[in-house]
Amino acid sequence: MGTSGHGMRAARWGAGTLVVLAALAGCSSGDGKPSAHAGASSAAAEATKGPGDYRPPTALCPKIDFGPLTAAVAPTAGAPKGQLTGSDPSTAAGAACLQAFRTTGTKADGRSTVYCSAWKDVPIAIKQYAYRLSSAPKEAQGAVVKESGLGGEAFRYRNVKDAAPFADDLRLVVRDSNMECEVQVQSLKPLTDQQVKAAWPAMAVTVRTLLPKLRS
Repeated sequence: MGTSGHGMRAARWGAGTLVVLAALAGCSSGDGKPSAHAGASSAAAEATKGPGDYRPPTALCPKIDFGPLTAAVAPTAGAPKGQLTGSDPSTAAGAACLQAFRTTGTKADGRSTVYCSAWKDVPIAIKQYAYRLSSAPKEAQGAVVKESGLGGEAFRYRNVKDAAPFADDLRLVVRDSNMECEVQVQSLKPLTDQQVKAAWPAMAVTVRTLLPKLRS
């Protein structure tokens, strides 16, 4: 399989991971059940050929409303930070936006990150999404849950692969036409069951309101 969306992001974020974690440490400032049929109708109705409806985003932070995640998980800590992603722009390119949050006290101890990449055409986006979906069970704690009514197709899971130093790492992956967006909620301190239950729909709302702003 070729370079996955996750791998492309790692190529850009990897060098700054320690810096981001250091900034988080020092900055002041209901699980659903898996369904094999979820999202099938929306995915079947969309176009599966052509370049797609999206061009690579260049500035993601101004388009994202972190309000739902703030209400569900924790207050924000500082301003969001954005950057471009994609190690091979001829295949896919996009942007990311990181918003730190604090569950207790005045220091950041977690982050909500949104990644969105436009693949060069819809068939490649579908192929890469299928690869992500097939790999997710190997990275997940518990079930990988398909989400209906969100983009062309979507799934979510609680990641445990390479999650350290985070105690919780929630991920939602959405593909719509040639666009792939991922929302991650990562916390250095364990999230409560109530926070996790509230985070999933907040992550979905974040992507649902973002996608129309990214369409060409």
